[in-house]
Amino acid sequence: MTTSVSTTVQAPSGTERDPDDYLVQYERYDLEDPKRWAFFVSPSNETVSRLVVFVHGFGGKTVKTWLDFPEIDLARAENDWWRESDLLFVGYSTRRDSITSVANRIRKELPRFYPTPYEPALVVDSEQIRPDITSDYSELVLVGHSLGGVILRRALCDAAKSPSTPQSQMLLSAQTRLFSPAHAGFRAAGWLGFLKATSFWYGLDPFLRRCSAYSDLQPESKVLSRLRSQTMRLVEEDSEGKSPALKAAVVWACPEDVVADEDYETDHPSDSWDGFTHTSLCKPQRRRFMRPWEFVQTGEG
Repeated sequence: MTTSVSTTVQAPSGTERDPDDYLVQYERYDLEDPKRWAFFVSPSNETVSRLVVFVHGFGGKTVKTWLDFPEIDLARAENDWWRESDLLFVGYSTRRDSITSVANRIRKELPRFYPTPYEPALVVDSEQIRPDITSDYSELVLVGHSLGGVILRRALCDAAKSPSTPQSQMLLSAQTRLFSPAHAGFRAAGWLGFLKATSFWYGLDPFLRRCSAYSDLQPESKVLSRLRSQTMRLVEEDSEGKSPALKAAVVWACPEDVVADEDYETDHPSDSWDGFTHTSLCKPQRRRFMRPWEFVQTGEG
């Protein structure tokens, strides 16, 4: 099923031009399988060279978690990098899906979208969305928020178990960008700590504990401890740098009151963004908050 996000729209003749009247944006394609996945196609006249994959966090939404990410104006020269990119948003059920199941789904399904573009989203009513729909991508960027960062790390560690397969090489050669990843678990204080101190917790806690991801994100979690040690060991063993995806670029909210803001020693140096919360950190807004777009593009906070 295809849904148009936006096309080029021009203001009526004789009216003052507003920058938003001349937007060129992605075309949206919602997948039936896997459910909750959405593909955004660049209408570029040039070859699109990369795929950017987004994975939301605990209780997040496939696309809404990321706010304006797919609504960037592709007509502007400074957004060339995004015009040369297609976007894949991975959704899942926090209540029903485990970290491992979503990680496995990503490893299994990603070859349908990379390196060869997903053709069903590129042809609508027998018309091609753009001139070139067959050239392979040359670059893969993985983007995770909160629990999404843990899921991506799990997928990468599992890929490293068979590094010689094309599927694993595809993932491990990617670039990884993480917004406040939950790889050190929930923070004991913050909103979870507040809830635990109120009567609401007695009704909420049993529900949350039925979510395996919630249990796995508790402080001192063995799942997270193993993931950390495995990732760091794999990076240290990768002396030739063939698996750059294992070394993530990370930005943290400040204040970060939901997850513990602890770095992996083998990651790139992280950054913190003052005045942004755990949930607002990954939500760019056109002409007001550009840093998330810039971080995904460059890996620099």
